[in-house]
Amino acid sequence: MTNISRREFLRLSALKIGAIAGVIMGGSILQACDQELSKEGAPPPSSTDLIQTNIPSPTDTLPSALPTKTNLPPTLQSLLDRPKQLRSSLVSLVQSDIADAKDLQLVDIQTMVQQAISLAGGFASLVQDGHTVVIKPNLYGRVYTINGQPIDTEVSGLVVDWRVTRAVVELVRQLNPTGKVYVMEGSCLAPTKEIMRYLKYSPEFIPGVDEFLAIEEDSGAWQDFNSPGLLKMDLSDGLYQTSYYLNRKYKEADVVISLATLKNHSYAAITGAVKNVAIGATPANIYGKSSTDDNRYDKIPHDKINFHKWVHDYYRCRPADFAIIDGLQGIQNGPMCYSDKCDLPENQMNMRLLLAGRDAVAVDTIQTLLMGWDPESIQYLNLLNASLAGNLDTAYITVSGKPVDLAQKDFAGAQPVCGGKKVVDKQAPGLLIEESSVSEGELRLTLANDEKTNKIEVYIDDHLFNIAITPDINDVVVNVNSLSSGTHAIKVWSYDRYLNRSEQTREIII
Repeated sequence: MTNISRREFLRLSALKIGAIAGVIMGGSILQACDQELSKEGAPPPSSTDLIQTNIPSPTDTLPSALPTKTNLPPTLQSLLDRPKQLRSSLVSLVQSDIADAKDLQLVDIQTMVQQAISLAGGFASLVQDGHTVVIKPNLYGRVYTINGQPIDTEVSGLVVDWRVTRAVVELVRQLNPTGKVYVMEGSCLAPTKEIMRYLKYSPEFIPGVDEFLAIEEDSGAWQDFNSPGLLKMDLSDGLYQTSYYLNRKYKEADVVISLATLKNHSYAAITGAVKNVAIGATPANIYGKSSTDDNRYDKIPHDKINFHKWVHDYYRCRPADFAIIDGLQGIQNGPMCYSDKCDLPENQMNMRLLLAGRDAVAVDTIQTLLMGWDPESIQYLNLLNASLAGNLDTAYITVSGKPVDLAQKDFAGAQPVCGGKKVVDKQAPGLLIEESSVSEGELRLTLANDEKTNKIEVYIDDHLFNIAITPDINDVVVNVNSLSSGTHAIKVWSYDRYLNRSEQTREIII
């Protein structure tokens, strides 16, 4: 496989800093994103929100295989057997050229956040002036490691770096100068306000925030189910129970942005954008252990079946509108470096990247693969995919920016209590361009693929022109009417479900 060039990466992740957030590169404007937004009645992104606009949507055929189903009770089995009707999702992956995450400065992180959000479709179709926007960072619950060492306030990998949150707030405020912006968290092992103060979550370091809110304080008194700070959400098709309590500001927000970290997890396999809100946004006055202990372990199930039911249900009560993963550092043996010595530096992965997207399930799917774990082994992702809450099938997820295989690392970790397994197959699928021809404005490619292949992407002059999904991956037709006369470089990428990637190149004359 030929590695992506530096020139191509810079092209995909280039950003004009200033009022213009993106550049039109020609072709259709993110059909996948437009189609998803049209289902919600929202306008498509404006051209100034987008960097890479030449990403076509795959056909709306159903995935060739349903998610893995093992040892599930009949209700879950019937849910997973439902046909899927999801359209494609877009996830951006931006990685810094700076060699060490600890050398990243505020301006570097601001640029990365701008790039990641723009490549994922931008905020303009999501955030409007006058909106109430809730940003939910993962701040975990400690300011020290298991061996008693205090964590760094920047790029620790355990919590969202305050500079990432600051950059997100700045972009929200550009579009929403008069609305409300809340940063909300519900820590479990120490008071949230204490955690926030230590980690620089304050007006001094993150200007533009109306309030930094501890969910356990903003939701009412202990076991006050009638608190004005709460809303009871009825979920008639809930898998674990049929009603849940949510913080009122969180539930009623016009926009919720889940800001998570790149970590694997000893219970849940990963702790990403979905779990960040499905567990971390739960009000401790309702789900905590006691009036003095905010730990939700007792009241939120953590067994192999019911944990996934809970995450599925609670996330569906108020899905995130946008998801961002702080992968500047990344932690293996997570969530708190459960290695033999519990030495944090030995478990930091120096990833130097960010993920972003409108579909939190898809973002978590890409996060899981970046760590070398199998997203289809995580049952709550399967359940949310089956409930049409997000994409798990990588054939229906387009990654804009750096390819996953060029940023991927092997994150060590014990077998998670609630299931999950590592990817064993690291071999890229076979690919051969057998024939190519151009006639009447169409490029026709005859490809030889092996049985692992589930998606083909066709690039012309480094622009993504076409996506083909199994079973239509052997004879691919690309509209090239927009191309000028002359010689053009063709690049074909083939993927398996783990996003192992092969590449073939060819030149054509028009």
